[in-house]
Amino acid sequence: MIDRITFYIKDVDLESVEKLLGLLPSEIDKSDSFIFTGKIRNLKVKYAGKRLMIDGSLHKFAKGNNFCLFTYEEAKSALIEISEIVGIPLNRFIVTKIELGLNIIMEETPKKYIDIIHSYQGNRFILMSPLNRTSKLMGCRCNLSEYGVKFYDKTFEVFRTEKIAICERLEIPSNILRYEIQLSRKQLKYEGFRNVTGKNLLNNLHNICLKRLMNRIFQKIEFKDFSLDYSKLLQEEVKRYIFVLSDSYDHYLNYLNENIGHKEYRKERRTTNDLLKKVAPFKTGKLETELKSNFKTAISKI
Repeated sequence: MIDRITFYIKDVDLESVEKLLGLLPSEIDKSDSFIFTGKIRNLKVKYAGKRLMIDGSLHKFAKGNNFCLFTYEEAKSALIEISEIVGIPLNRFIVTKIELGLNIIMEETPKKYIDIIHSYQGNRFILMSPLNRTSKLMGCRCNLSEYGVKFYDKTFEVFRTEKIAICERLEIPSNILRYEIQLSRKQLKYEGFRNVTGKNLLNNLHNICLKRLMNRIFQKIEFKDFSLDYSKLLQEEVKRYIFVLSDSYDHYLNYLNENIGHKEYRKERRTTNDLLKKVAPFKTGKLETELKSNFKTAISKI
């Protein structure tokens, strides 16, 4: 579940970690002091101003990739191993960023599910830029004030970015839909995680709370699967529902906000939210149903 993570450790003596971590001077900072860099497997290490910074995928550190299952117990073991390598106790590892990731195995290609993901609390998902040297749009993201949420084709990303021999590709599961949430230290505090350190991440309470956060966000996502039991709705409601989920709806909201007034804009948003709540019980979309079911299975394993 915990994938990318960023720590810093204050008041570190360079001599105690320079040879241990193979740090080498790489640049000079504004005070004309050397900045030292190195690596612990895939993790990037940087030393500057008596502060040691560690950043990278905890999942890859532990398992060599981040497309397989990665449990919270395995994350705890990885944290303990990093602490032992660095020679500094985990209570001094201050967490500044955490990326939560969940790999969901789907029946169809992930792009089909990405196409039905619409919004989170009124904030629209937009297509992510293609990977380097590709032209395929294989993911969507929703940038929010609290955190960022992504869905993308993990199998496609692994094949395009990792150096994996063709004979080994058969071992990689097909149709992996990746669900990610990025949390800064400020956003962690907003969610009730105060003064997060490597040590208190070992507490299973954090596992429970982070899983609840992933589940809560997922359950509030709106999908644009148009399959409905139309017999339960009025014609005008169906018409408005399809309009709300169309690409043109954002233009209409902008028109209200910029030309009519913020009061009418907010009224329209409330009306839309009421409609989406009413329509929700009548959805019959196969893809949405499968995604929700497979999400529940995937998160239960971590």
